[in-house]
Amino acid sequence: MFSIRYRFVYMFLLGAYSFANILLVEAFEHYPIETGKTELFFLFIAVVIGIWEGNRILDHYLSQKYIKPFWKRITYNFAGSIIITLLVTLLLGGLTSFLTISPHWQDWVLPLKLLLMICFRINLFLNTVHVIYLYHHQLENSHREVANYKKISTQAQLQALKNQVNPHFLFNNLSVLSALIPTDANASVEFVRQFSRVYRYLLKSHEKEIVELSEELSFTDSYLYLLKTRFASGLVVDVRIPPSGISAYIVPVSLQMLVENAVKHNVVAKNKPLYLEIFSHDDVSITVKNNLQLKPVDKEESTKLGLSNIVKRYDFLGRKGIQIQQTDDFFSVTLPLIRIKKPIPSGGNVLPDFSSTNE
Repeated sequence: MFSIRYRFVYMFLLGAYSFANILLVEAFEHYPIETGKTELFFLFIAVVIGIWEGNRILDHYLSQKYIKPFWKRITYNFAGSIIITLLVTLLLGGLTSFLTISPHWQDWVLPLKLLLMICFRINLFLNTVHVIYLYHHQLENSHREVANYKKISTQAQLQALKNQVNPHFLFNNLSVLSALIPTDANASVEFVRQFSRVYRYLLKSHEKEIVELSEELSFTDSYLYLLKTRFASGLVVDVRIPPSGISAYIVPVSLQMLVENAVKHNVVAKNKPLYLEIFSHDDVSITVKNNLQLKPVDKEESTKLGLSNIVKRYDFLGRKGIQIQQTDDFFSVTLPLIRIKKPIPSGGNVLPDFSSTNE
């Protein structure tokens, strides 16, 4: 608010209004001050400019420091503005009193007291308007972040769905199905069932910001079933999740996207199997890890949206700590698990309290 475009116009109007208010309440008649009305008018304009600009510099400094939480920045801003108001008032008021009243500071006490009272009210008014402005600005940013998150989330899920309906994926799975039908009817029925589960989950996943890990693992298991049926012994999967971690939450489709990236960018063959691990040792994170045997040339260009979208979606939820590690032998991505505390209220509904397990 202090840096608005026409701030000097508002400074002049606020100074003029404050001076007019003092005239209307006849303060100068009750407290005789030898300084002329013209000098007092310009003094009011000067102190308003000093307080406003001092607050602007302080607010800019605090914004550069990225002070969080929000209430702490407001507290620092208000405390600093009191000091600024005191210094500006004493400096300009003292100078005016010296020039127009008396060179002796004892004669300035009453004028300075009155000026301090007025200036602190001006400062309180400015800070109140500034807090309203900041809250409004923060609310607009929150709306933009929500819209951005929805865009990122939808983009990630559409990308996942697009990857599953691309001709390569459909052709490969239909080829597997056509080979199963004449040889093993039961296996072909199971393949179709798992195939439908994958699509059903992808189509509904955009409805939730987070899902239970058990639900995500069930979907990933269906996806892995399709991959293992296709690659047979070329893909070796090891899933190790303790029961205590199943109740945690995770961003939807995240595990599937990591599994897909591993298969997409690495050689998967019987004579050179891809070893894929999905595990959680500490109940605060889950890791997807694979041995590194990159394809010499990727037939499909990577959009690099998958991992980026996962990171952004976790950032929006306030969950940092995604770890990406690559060596000559393996590649792994570790995602933080999310716990939801659901307090039982005495009456009414209470929104769940989100807290990461590693906090």
